Amino acid sequence: ASIGYPVLVKAVHGGGGKGIQVVESADRFHELFHRVSVEARAAFGNGDVYLERYITRLRHIEVQLLRDAEGNTRVLGLRDCSVQRDRQKVIEESGSTSLPSRLAAEVMRHSAALADEVDYVGAGTVEFIHDLDGGAAYFMEMNTRLQVEHPVTERVSGVDIVGEQLRIAAGESIADLAMGDEGYAIEARINAERIVRGASGELSFQPSPGQIVTCEWPQADDIDVISIAAEGKFVSPYYDSMVAQIICHGPDRATTAARLADWLAEVRITGISTNIALLVRVLRDEVFLGGDYDTGFLPAFFQRIDADALIDEIAAAAGDAGQAIGREAVAIEGSTELRVLAPSTGIFYLNPSPAEPAYVRVGETVPATQTLCQLEAFKIFTPLHLADFNVQGSEPLYDPEASFEVTRINVASGQQVNAGDLLFVVKPVAS
Repeated sequence: ASIGYPVLVKAVHGGGGKGIQVVESADRFHELFHRVSVEARAAFGNGDVYLERYITRLRHIEVQLLRDAEGNTRVLGLRDCSVQRDRQKVIEESGSTSLPSRLAAEVMRHSAALADEVDYVGAGTVEFIHDLDGGAAYFMEMNTRLQVEHPVTERVSGVDIVGEQLRIAAGESIADLAMGDEGYAIEARINAERIVRGASGELSFQPSPGQIVTCEWPQADDIDVISIAAEGKFVSPYYDSMVAQIICHGPDRATTAARLADWLAEVRITGISTNIALLVRVLRDEVFLGGDYDTGFLPAFFQRIDADALIDEIAAAAGDAGQAIGREAVAIEGSTELRVLAPSTGIFYLNPSPAEPAYVRVGETVPATQTLCQLEAFKIFTPLHLADFNVQGSEPLYDPEASFEVTRINVASGQQVNAGDLLFVVKPVAS
């Protein structure tokens, strides 16, 4: 109560945007606190959480440093990671369009002081929140490891961060480390995911693990590809959704963004859905290129574009994997019963947690909006409702006004399911 609402509930052992939830009011606190704890236990093996003040308009800034055992600290540069979805980074840059030079100098100085104070050894990243309304920068955390986005700093500074980390571990000195500041670099994360519009019209990202059918990367001198994606590769639901990180280096921000967008537009991946079409649109967006935005960029972006056209573009690029489930797939011949099929690969959970009762049982009658189960992929839990299968503008598969009796549960909790697998059988019940 002393810090007021909204507050952040964060997993003690969290990271990568997982295990974090905004709570806007006291009446939502208990439910969301429990949800974060359950997700944290599943993702990190520990359900402990803590609270912190939530700043509503911010940019995500981080500082890359190296420090050796002799006490030599070198700050290589900063990055801006403010284009995010569900608090996970999507695009990372080697500079920030929002951070004044005074604050940039402060966060780099504070990062070096922090590393010196704790006698840190190795490569590390110090993360800050840039409060746009308050004009201040707040320490958030230090990641005592390499970040996914470290290549953007490597391209601009000319420092091989991985190599230097190994040298430091071997006891060598970085006192004479040469650092540059050349051009601009942007990294885009290609994730196995799709955008869906819910029954109430809201947009959300859903995991899309599965088998990659086609994977074609264009060749370009100014582009680096770090990827696990390849033709025939199975993207497992047990790990992270990122299948590739693409780094582009150019003379300035605008040129780099244009080069990266043009290159991504030529990538072809089928068999799973990816966010490539979204990345291309963001990199060409006037607001993004203008640089005046906060971490709420993506929700605002969806408001000013034709989001349904983007959803269709992602589905078309995926091939058969992007196609919605049709009526012929759910109808059972000679019966009023309907199949409920897995929309994607994932881990099926019938209970919120092992100690809690199942969402549904055979014989129960439920509305189309009730949660039937959770599908977990990439440590993200997605509740499944019958209403989720209804596509706006098309005849609904499951009448949103009807109730349904659960006549069969076909999967056990903890079992992996693939897209199209039978999860439930339900029967419409007369009102």
